[in-house]
Amino acid sequence: MSVMTNAQKGSYRVKAILDAITICKVIDTNQIAELYFRFPSGLRKCQAVMKTLYDKKLVKKTRLSLDTATIYYKGRLPENLEHALALTWCYAWMKQRPGETLLTWELEQLKEFGNILRADALCSVRIDMTKEIRWYCVEMDRGSINRNKFDKIDKYIALYNREGVPGSPLLKRLDNPLRFPKIIIVTDDVRRGQKIREMIANANTRLKFEVHLLASIKERSDNLCQS
Repeated sequence: MSVMTNAQKGSYRVKAILDAITICKVIDTNQIAELYFRFPSGLRKCQAVMKTLYDKKLVKKTRLSLDTATIYYKGRLPENLEHALALTWCYAWMKQRPGETLLTWELEQLKEFGNILRADALCSVRIDMTKEIRWYCVEMDRGSINRNKFDKIDKYIALYNREGVPGSPLLKRLDNPLRFPKIIIVTDDVRRGQKIREMIANANTRLKFEVHLLASIKERSDNLCQS
């Protein structure tokens, strides 16, 4: 197997960055650096590469404020930019989860979910050891600004009760996986996370959930990139 030249590595990395922007809609400099520039001077190199892509009009850019990272995108900016960036952190984390290879990441609503709910993201991974394909629904809860009751647990249970049988429209859409998608809930508020865990513990369902703090997701992603 031939070894790629530096030029080939650079081209491969640029394509991966542009693909990530297409998939996630928005991504900031820190997220790009952690995904594709995993070396001591990576952030500076990332900034130089992104400047080149911007100068070539391959990407657009903006910022939330003067003291935040530059955000890159291609089409229209999402309505809720901070929510979209938080989801991109989830994407970066899923890309690096040990023992799993991220295969797909979808932000569009599936018709099979019907009128029950809108998932923030749907993704599939391949388990490296067994080669099994597993699916996850990802929910980003910005509890620090949203004090409404978290109702997604009840909605996912309703979805599971309707679509959790072999041959259902949703499972057919996902190529009939062995397991119903696990629900990953990410929140930016510690108390909200505790409350959500209590709600899951009290729920009468076989549906599987994970709850994570956004700060922990960022930290784990950063640690993986530096390892």
